Amino acid sequence: MIISEQYRSKNKDALVQEQPYNILYKHSFGEVSRYFKGLHEHKLMGTICRNKEHHKNKQDILFLPPRADCPECMRELDEWVELQDMDIRIYTFTNMYFAGESFLDKLPLTLINIDVKGFDNSYSKLISILVTDEKGEINIDKKDVRIGMKIKPKFKDVPLEKVDASTLYFVPLEK
Repeated sequence: MIISEQYRSKNKDALVQEQPYNILYKHSFGEVSRYFKGLHEHKLMGTICRNKEHHKNKQDILFLPPRADCPECMRELDEWVELQDMDIRIYTFTNMYFAGESFLDKLPLTLINIDVKGFDNSYSKLISILVTDEKGEINIDKKDVRIGMKIKPKFKDVPLEKVDASTLYFVPLEK
């Protein structure tokens, strides 16, 4: 059966035309482009709002992933900070044994949410993968992952036009 036969009416011979369709999709990262460029350059970048007198808990707020505006004081965020050398720890985690098709070959995997010491992380909801069996790194059993564990970011080498959230992952700093 050729494709057009499935559209043929039972009572009459319908005219069906097959037309190729493709689209060039351009996605702009807008005000947070620096974050994705940073991933390409092996830098973990976040935005900070230092307008603490207008924040609920009177602290500087870190946004990771970055944001263009502070939701607490509505200030435009133009201060960026490199985070890869800071004290980064696991805030929460889950071990996944089932995932969507694109992740099936990586199972089981550990998804983490991170905490960067020295900042209010209330709005930092970065979710990433913790790799526990990376060559040349400290390797641990998934059952030994714990909240508060020190970690460091690692970056896949990908062309700038292929950079996305999966470019970033984390590895343990200690057993």
